[in-house]
Amino acid sequence: MQIDGETKIVVIVGDPVAQAKSPELFNALFERYGVNAALVPLQVPPAKLGAVLDGLRGIVNLAGVVVIVPHKIAAAAYAADLSDAARQTGSVNCLRREMDGTWFGAMFDGIGFVKGLDACELIVRDKSVLLVGTGGAGAGVAHALVDAGVASLDLFDSNTESLQRLERALRSRGGTTLIRRSMPAAQAAHDFIVNATPCGMRANDPLPIDLTGAHPDAVVADLIMKPAQTRLLEDARARGLATHLGRYLLESSVETMAAFLRLVP
Repeated sequence: MQIDGETKIVVIVGDPVAQAKSPELFNALFERYGVNAALVPLQVPPAKLGAVLDGLRGIVNLAGVVVIVPHKIAAAAYAADLSDAARQTGSVNCLRREMDGTWFGAMFDGIGFVKGLDACELIVRDKSVLLVGTGGAGAGVAHALVDAGVASLDLFDSNTESLQRLERALRSRGGTTLIRRSMPAAQAAHDFIVNATPCGMRANDPLPIDLTGAHPDAVVADLIMKPAQTRLLEDARARGLATHLGRYLLESSVETMAAFLRLVP
């Protein structure tokens, strides 16, 4: 990769940010397309997010910002306009810098997750899903699962306000998907069990979901990308359950995000 005065910059903001896989995937994509662009990580504490985003708006050769935990909901407030998915979920995972220095926010987590399942020949239509974690990524995944036609979606979050917000948003859509509150415990009826919390990033984190009651044919998915094999996925494998890695979400959305940033065709 060559950095020069014409390089377009993308940054990824999170706290922590060391676990992010975006730099290697985006930079490999830029190299493959022969695009003079680079993505670099910035660790930004929540209290500094506004100041950082306001400052980045003034950088003319900045294409945009990839947004990860815990900023996806907070960052949406800094966007002058939002995509349908971002407006629907109230969160963003990508901000594009427009010519006038304003941010346009979009959310690709949900569609990336469903595309990642499709790529692995895992079909969610008419299936029952347990989703634990209703923050920015969880909300994106929840809406995408409803779009994909799941029969039922059981939700849990220890943050009652976040859980209620997502429940209201999903029920206001109408449709046939059954939306229910649940506990963070797999049931025999669940075809897919999804962790959308950050619990599992650290080695001493507790298991976010109890898999004791899981059906033998259930698929356990974790949105965490580092470590690739979280404690939840290790527990699932030990029980003989199929697993779905977090990296599939990003791998299935990185090109779409780069196109949104106007860096690839």
